[in-house]
Amino acid sequence: MKQTFTVILLCLFYTNLFAESKVCPNATPVTLSSFRGETFDLSNHLIYFSINPAIQSVTEVSDRFQTFPTEKSDGIIPNFGNTEKQYWFCFVLHNDENHYKRIITYIKYPLLDEVKYYALRESGEILENVQGRLFPLRNRERDYRGFSYANDLLPSETVTYYVGIKTDSSMSVPLMVADEKNFDSFVSLDTLLQGFFFGIVGVMTLYNLFVYFMVRDKAYIFYVLYLFISAILFQLSLQGLLPVYFFPNSPEIVYDTHNLLYFLFLLTCFPMSITFMNLKENAPFIYKWFLGLMIIPIVSLCLLPFLPYRLMNRSGDIFSFLLAFYVLFVSYYIAYIKKFPPARFYFYGYFMVIIGGLATVLKYMGLFPVNSFTENSFQVGMAIEVLLMAFGLGDRISVVRKEKDKIQLKAEINKQKLIAYGKELKLAQKLQESTLPQILPKIPGLIIKTGYFPASLVGGDFYDLTAYGKHQICGLIADVTGHGVPAAIEAAMLKIAYMQTLAFANKPGKVLESINVSLVGNYKNQLLTASAIFIDLEQKQLKVANAGHPALYKFNQNSKSIEVIRPKGKLIGYSKDVHYPEEVHLLSTGDKILLFTDGIWDLWENGDSGEEELLQWLLTRKSESVESLYGGIDEHIRLRNKEGSADDDITFILLEIT
Repeated sequence: MKQTFTVILLCLFYTNLFAESKVCPNATPVTLSSFRGETFDLSNHLIYFSINPAIQSVTEVSDRFQTFPTEKSDGIIPNFGNTEKQYWFCFVLHNDENHYKRIITYIKYPLLDEVKYYALRESGEILENVQGRLFPLRNRERDYRGFSYANDLLPSETVTYYVGIKTDSSMSVPLMVADEKNFDSFVSLDTLLQGFFFGIVGVMTLYNLFVYFMVRDKAYIFYVLYLFISAILFQLSLQGLLPVYFFPNSPEIVYDTHNLLYFLFLLTCFPMSITFMNLKENAPFIYKWFLGLMIIPIVSLCLLPFLPYRLMNRSGDIFSFLLAFYVLFVSYYIAYIKKFPPARFYFYGYFMVIIGGLATVLKYMGLFPVNSFTENSFQVGMAIEVLLMAFGLGDRISVVRKEKDKIQLKAEINKQKLIAYGKELKLAQKLQESTLPQILPKIPGLIIKTGYFPASLVGGDFYDLTAYGKHQICGLIADVTGHGVPAAIEAAMLKIAYMQTLAFANKPGKVLESINVSLVGNYKNQLLTASAIFIDLEQKQLKVANAGHPALYKFNQNSKSIEVIRPKGKLIGYSKDVHYPEEVHLLSTGDKILLFTDGIWDLWENGDSGEEELLQWLLTRKSESVESLYGGIDEHIRLRNKEGSADDDITFILLEIT
């Protein structure tokens, strides 16, 4: 008795529910005969409202439709961009034929998280189905990438449908209806078109990977990575194919993977663009900008586990929108301003993707309507881009090969020049070696050590020591401007000029004057510094003249300071009429003399000039022999060369009176 009473109450409730036309107010019933033989767009017959927070029960939905204001779609496919609201739609189907029909209600847009169907039959029966991206594929009555719900309509039966939609992605609801046969034909054609797209992209991905292994051009591997992420994986997610073919029972993976693939797609755009357009060489400033912008998708990938899906998805839409225009501008600049031909293919290919991508993004943002163009433009644009990029990469290889041939030709020319220059340097080295003393003079009562360390293969320093009688020796040390072949020639000229002065070698001032007169008009307007000495061991006397050269140092073990000897004198080559005064200094047993070029100061340089450091070093080692001093200087040179090659030649002469 109790069960019978309950059934009667339910019948009375549902009878009342359907007795009122307000169950879907202002809705015009769609007759099945009106879409015979084709799919039917319901956008002219939809009544809807939005609500937040979401509601779930059919009673709440029915009450809302009957008591609250509603809106009509008026032939425009509902598209609300990225919204937190839940939307409920209602429409009415009437079977005006004399046999039952299986009718499929479906939504082509696959990025809806929850799709709830209620079918309210005239008998009072309420059919319910819940599916969406957050639910397993088995909840869908067909293995279709969108969302579909099948229902049998009896002859002359009228059924009211409620469809509730909620998603963290953009809200687009292209509701369609078709009989079973037409729906199957639609799905078959859709699957064929998707297969055609992924077939093109897959073949081009494998082709470009094969080409990479052939030519080893990194632009190809970055393009392959871009195709694999953006045109295959991201499109599988965007087109709702991941749950159909890969994760039918893992909706959480399908949901979480979408933003991950979205930002990976944005990330792969950068290395592909940089290498394809040769930005590092063609536009270094833009290249640095690209590297900076690449940080944004990298940071976004790191933030995905911590920030809401909706926020990250919306951020990706905005970033991709702005990036599209920036990359289009850059590709135009590289192609037509910098005149890099392969970038033209990139420009047109990316232009097609941008048209499709912007149409899709603006559709997702609710700014563009949902239609055949906005639904398919991204895939079509990407397919065209894939083909154009293939031509562009081929053209890029041709350009790069031509550039490589030019570089190789230039390198070969430079190589020949280097070989010729090397021969000149070897000749100059032999020439310079011939100007330096091969054997040092041996004079009783005098120890001699010399060091010559050019900064390059051929240096610009010169020195000479010549015995003058049995107990006298004359010497010259000079710093010739420059290095290489010119320096060797100038050193040879200096050697010739110096040899002509040996008749009066006991007068170092006259030696410098004679050299100056010989070279001042024949020295290519170059200057040199020099210091000339004459030592008489019998008279224990040192004569010195100087032409702008560093001073010589004189000291012994009893010295309290280093004696710095530098007579005044202008540089050689400055003027013909130059007089070089001499200074005379007495010598005693144990005296040491150091002559050098200014390169030796660099060895002791420590922030300031190395002269003071060198003087202090000599003072602390004043009692050591010239052999020991030579070893100390040589050690300084070796340590300095570990830090890097010397900037200047180093030449020195050490003398000790015994």
